[in-house]
Amino acid sequence: MRSATVLRLTIIVAAVVALEVICRLGYVQPISLIAPSQMVIKLAELVQRHVFWVQVQSTLKNIAIATVAAWVLGFIGGVVLHSLPRVRHAVEPLISSYYAIPFFVFYPLAVVILGMNDAPIIVMGVIFAVVAMMTSTMIGLDRIPSVLDKVGRAYQLGRIRSALLIQLPATLPHLFSGAKLALGYSVAGVIGSEFILSGVGLGYSIAFAYNDFDSRSMYAYLLFVLLFVALILTAVHLIERALQYRVGANWTVTAQPESETRTLPRWAEMLILAAACLAVWQAVFWWAGREAIASPAMTADKIVSLVQSPRFWTHAAETGRALGISLVVSCLGGALLGIWLGASRRAGEVAEPMIIALQATPKVTLYPVMLLFFGLGLAAKVAYGVIHGIIPMTLVTMQAVRSVNPALLRTALAMRLTPMQKLVTILIPATVPEVATALRLSFSVTFLGVMVGELFASQRGLGFLIMNSIGLNDVATIMAVTMLIGGFAFTVNGVLLSLDKRMHR
Repeated sequence: MRSATVLRLTIIVAAVVALEVICRLGYVQPISLIAPSQMVIKLAELVQRHVFWVQVQSTLKNIAIATVAAWVLGFIGGVVLHSLPRVRHAVEPLISSYYAIPFFVFYPLAVVILGMNDAPIIVMGVIFAVVAMMTSTMIGLDRIPSVLDKVGRAYQLGRIRSALLIQLPATLPHLFSGAKLALGYSVAGVIGSEFILSGVGLGYSIAFAYNDFDSRSMYAYLLFVLLFVALILTAVHLIERALQYRVGANWTVTAQPESETRTLPRWAEMLILAAACLAVWQAVFWWAGREAIASPAMTADKIVSLVQSPRFWTHAAETGRALGISLVVSCLGGALLGIWLGASRRAGEVAEPMIIALQATPKVTLYPVMLLFFGLGLAAKVAYGVIHGIIPMTLVTMQAVRSVNPALLRTALAMRLTPMQKLVTILIPATVPEVATALRLSFSVTFLGVMVGELFASQRGLGFLIMNSIGLNDVATIMAVTMLIGGFAFTVNGVLLSLDKRMHR
């Protein structure tokens, strides 16, 4: 067994033992947290019940369907957008803002349209996962070395043979990365939807145990979800290692410059995209009715009344405060942690699988734990935002440090630079473009985390305003607040995307 694996297992065992001792000595109240041994005992009791496996079977089926659908739709969407540069340029800011929108608010709409069955849950899983696969497909196609295209033309390969023999193998590493991300998002979307509004599944079981004040069952189900995610990630990691190989240099791209592909001004592209979205929105309103969704006109009227209300700005200020604190902690902490893990090979090998496992964990299921430890308020929302945002910042920064040109590191060694000099003069400047990308990703998921925290663990903020409107069936307010959140996320991501491109150039 590799030493990194042994060290990782040692850290996990030490953490479990420490948690066991803390719980046994009474430093934590049983209603907040139970000892790991009690979780295992309760889980052993649950697995002997038929109803437990009914819940597991329902969740696994939904995850499998959502994941496959996200893979197929994301791959097709990525290929289409890559082949249509003008459309891609128009929707790129929307894609970058995608994960900042609290899609859980659309789950009641999905229930109204599709019925109270597994279909809305599967749809939510697909919605969460499809853009991750789409983005990875486009990145993989962008990163095909130009020399491979020239080879295909030299051998007079047709489009189909070129796609099968050149493009697909060259993009396979990126496709596999997208498939991993889509799988993790599908798990989060399905279990999160079960947690909110469902009568079956692991998410429902966790919510039911929490509402019934059954901490032992709740933590037993959470333990099963963690073990399930770890098992999936281990299997995916083994497959990835078996398929891993090197392709062309990362900085070699085939995408045409913006000036050669764009025939319309950016504002015209955005207007066309907005008109298409409004047309689809209006069509859905005519089909589903005002009880399920508000029309664009109704939503616009509600937005006008909201922005004139002092109560709305009180909630907005609360959300902005939580988001600001979460972003500072996520971005600064994630960047420092990523630089350390990237510079220290052993530390990175030990920590990376655990960080990825945490990323794939459906964090909405941790809502009961957050409430028990942080209560209803700012602390819970900040914690939710941080656990969402710090992981992508850490992973992207760590990969950026690992990808630093080896010649620069050998130069630092030859010049006998101190670790601090190496950090300031080489590592930080060399990773600035990737850190800009990580900042954009971290903003979106941190914002999503804060909104999820306000949906379930707050009595103030825009998320709370949405949840309160759901309880009152105030569809217009739900749509208006969601559109305002989406507009804010879209604007900030547009600025960060422009910064990202400038840094990469």
